[in-house]
Amino acid sequence: MGVKKLFPYRQKKHFEIIQDDMKMEYEMKGWVNGHEFTIEGEGNGKPYEGKQTANFKVITGAPLSFSFDIPSSVFQYGNRCFTRYPEGMPDYFKQAFPAGMSYERTFTFEDGGVATASGHISLEGNCFKHKSIFHGVNFPADGPVMKKETTGWDPSFEKMTVCKGFLMGDITMFLLLKNGGYQRCHFNTTYK
Repeated sequence: MGVKKLFPYRQKKHFEIIQDDMKMEYEMKGWVNGHEFTIEGEGNGKPYEGKQTANFKVITGAPLSFSFDIPSSVFQYGNRCFTRYPEGMPDYFKQAFPAGMSYERTFTFEDGGVATASGHISLEGNCFKHKSIFHGVNFPADGPVMKKETTGWDPSFEKMTVCKGFLMGDITMFLLLKNGGYQRCHFNTTYK
C-alpha cells in the first residue's frame, strides 16, 4: 500500500469547500486579571499556501490594561486552516469542514500567569467565522504582560499527536520583551 493511498493530501470535496482565497471574521470576548474586553477582526488568506493577514480592533475595554500579545496568540495559533502541509500529509483542520472545528487551550506563563482560551471556527461561504473566549488570571502587576513590555511571539512549532480521539498540541512559546529578554509560556491545546 503506497503513501498516497494511506494519506490522501487533498480530497476534491475539500477543494470545493475551502477555496484558494478565503476571508476571516474574528470575535473574542474575554477577561484578563478582571479587565473585560471584546476584540473583533477581519482578514483574508490563502489556506493552501499558508498565508493569512488580519486587522483587529478592541471594541470594548479599550485601552487594554495588558499586552495585546497574549490574546493575539489565539488568532495567530487558533485557525490552523491556514497551515500549509507537505504533500502527502493529511490536513485534519481543512478536513474538519464544513462541520467546523473547536479547540481548548491552556497557557501557563513562567511568572505565574495562567490563561485559557476556547473557540469555534465555522464556515459560511468563503469566510471562516472564528468566535473565542479568553480568560487570564494571576498576571503580576509588575510583570511584562501587565506592564505591556512585550513585542510579539518568537516563531515556534507545535508538536501534535492523537490522544483519545482528539488532536493534541503541545508547544513552548516565548514572548519577546522590549528589554531583549523572553518570557516562557507553555501551550496545551485540544483540537476537536
